[in-house]
Amino acid sequence: MKLFSREGKGARRRRLELLESLGISLVRLGRENLPREVFEEGRKLLEYSVGSVKVEIWEYEGRGHYVAIEPELTEDDIDAYYEAMELLYFSARMKPGIEPSDVLEEVIETVARRFSKKKKRVNLDALKYYLYRDALGYKVIDVVIRDPRIEDITVEGVGKPLRVFHRDVSYLDWLVTNIVFNRAEDLDAIATLLAHKAKRHVSTAFPIAEGTLPEKHRLALTFSYEVSPFGTGFTIRKFREEPLTVAHLIKFGSISPLMAAYWWILLEFKGSVFIVGAMASGKTTLLNALLSMLPPNWKIVTIEDTPELRLPHTGWRPLVARHIYTFGEARIAEVTLFDLVKLALRERADFIAVGEIRGEEAYVFMQALATGHGGACTFHGDSVESMVARLTTPPINVPIGFLPLISNVIITRYIRIPGRKPVRRVVQVHEILDAREPREVEYTTVFRWSIEEDKHYPQSAEEVVKRSQKIRKIAELAGWDETTLVRELEERASLLSRLVMENRLRYDEVAHEIQLFYKRKWGF
Repeated sequence: MKLFSREGKGARRRRLELLESLGISLVRLGRENLPREVFEEGRKLLEYSVGSVKVEIWEYEGRGHYVAIEPELTEDDIDAYYEAMELLYFSARMKPGIEPSDVLEEVIETVARRFSKKKKRVNLDALKYYLYRDALGYKVIDVVIRDPRIEDITVEGVGKPLRVFHRDVSYLDWLVTNIVFNRAEDLDAIATLLAHKAKRHVSTAFPIAEGTLPEKHRLALTFSYEVSPFGTGFTIRKFREEPLTVAHLIKFGSISPLMAAYWWILLEFKGSVFIVGAMASGKTTLLNALLSMLPPNWKIVTIEDTPELRLPHTGWRPLVARHIYTFGEARIAEVTLFDLVKLALRERADFIAVGEIRGEEAYVFMQALATGHGGACTFHGDSVESMVARLTTPPINVPIGFLPLISNVIITRYIRIPGRKPVRRVVQVHEILDAREPREVEYTTVFRWSIEEDKHYPQSAEEVVKRSQKIRKIAELAGWDETTLVRELEERASLLSRLVMENRLRYDEVAHEIQLFYKRKWGF
């Protein structure tokens, strides 16, 4: 396989000059990118590896620091890097069917042979790391993209450090990293790379872009100084490859086994749930965990702006909105959440879930609930009252009479408990009983969370049955007496508690146990 063309020394010199003009330069992250006091007077909290990179978490004067230390390089390593980049950009011949990684490996082998003939020693592991990072990865921000402990990444502008939200030290809020873009052109180049990987266009003519990276991370960015005086900025919300399960949430204390059992029965009988909370309060995580408990033979349609949900069901049909991006006279048909909810109504779905309700799709979603579909969604708010106010006013405009179709309103919050790490908790669970003009809603509280004890109440199935009108109605439809209903709640809560006690929390383990439950219970 011939990948390279032959060139003279003069051509090579011109190529290297062109590489520099294109902004291709080798940057290594290390401790020297942060003030010396962080390491001399600060306290190291964590140390771990992300591939070839050592990561240190430091606390100094109440502020957290994320320090990525990349492999060291010799002068020969640096020369080999630039020679490899020269070959890759100007001499490698891409052919149909050849993967970029195969071309890169061929480049590395070629450079290694050349340097071996010159009696120069090259650290191949370090060379591979930097070439894969810069040619196929995310360049200098690659480590924070690949670090599974990071939830969010943000840059507010030129000269401002990239910051990350780290799940292991969330009490420190945003950590300052040793990644800083002091030149506007460097930050613009990273933003352009991110937009390209998300299959979006960004420029001074189109300075705002949203999209999904190949790893399913959510991207939002602004370009140059068109909409921000600080220049280019971006935020990436990381997608968790292995979703948290209902067993995880019980172990973390976000919910109780009895709450999960209550929702399990409610959704199995095609009830409806609105998960209400602020950003990063755990709404989508809870939604995914609840959907995973639905019967395995159901057809479930999920509708999202950005694909985040992941279900084990054979009958899962994920739908994702498509937004318009126009260039010149070209026109691309937009597919909105409204369009997708309407489509779901024609698909004979047993259950419809919308990643986030925020517009006219709410009306069609409520129509779906009225026609007997089970349904669940997330919604920005902090109480039943705020949810009702948003739902019944522009731009959503759901008639007040539709609100009793919502079986359950779950309030989630990200909470700071004094002396402890911040936590995500379901703080209240309500059932809507009636609604009338002007935006008056009657509801009852089934579960509540005590901040003093960090416990959810009630803790007995009998008390849940007493408080919940919806679950008593389900018992009537199922032909269960109160004793049977209590037993159903306790059996499901016991199953989930056992999974937590046995530390069987993984997605596949929980899905398998739920499938076995349905097989024992209903024979499918």
